[in-house]
Amino acid sequence: MPEETFRWVITAGVAIVALCALMMAIVSLMLYRVMSKVQTRVDGSAARVESLVQTVRLIISENEPKVTAIMSRAVEITAAAKEISGVAKDQAHRFAELGRDISDRAKAQVARVDSVVDDTVEHFHHAGDNVKAAVMKPVKEANAVFAGVRAAVITLASGRRSSVDHLTQDEEMFI
Repeated sequence: MPEETFRWVITAGVAIVALCALMMAIVSLMLYRVMSKVQTRVDGSAARVESLVQTVRLIISENEPKVTAIMSRAVEITAAAKEISGVAKDQAHRFAELGRDISDRAKAQVARVDSVVDDTVEHFHHAGDNVKAAVMKPVKEANAVFAGVRAAVITLASGRRSSVDHLTQDEEMFI
């Protein structure tokens, strides 16, 4: 490469570097302006925030005893609620046991009553059968006596015995 071209390339490079340095200086000035504006706003906000922080600190210091009292009462209430819950749980278990005991006893009593009722019904049936037999036996005997008397009266009234030809179908089946 000729020397003149080399000088032009070097000159262009130096010009570009100078232009970049100039651009960086301009950007730095613009950044400085923006930063000064931001700092002004932050300083104004800092004063307001500081007064707000002071107010919050004052409120906290004034209400600290109240908050402490509320927290201690909340702890006491929580402990009492836990104790009440335990007592209620124990009572619920006792009521459940009592309910099971009552249920078991009621089942046993119902079984006893059922057994007694079954025995009573059986005795009534037996007594009914005995009464029926006691009543029917004399009735059957009386029917038998009346049948015998009737047969005797018929036999005496007719004066003779029936021949084999005149036997009824029932008598044939009997013989």
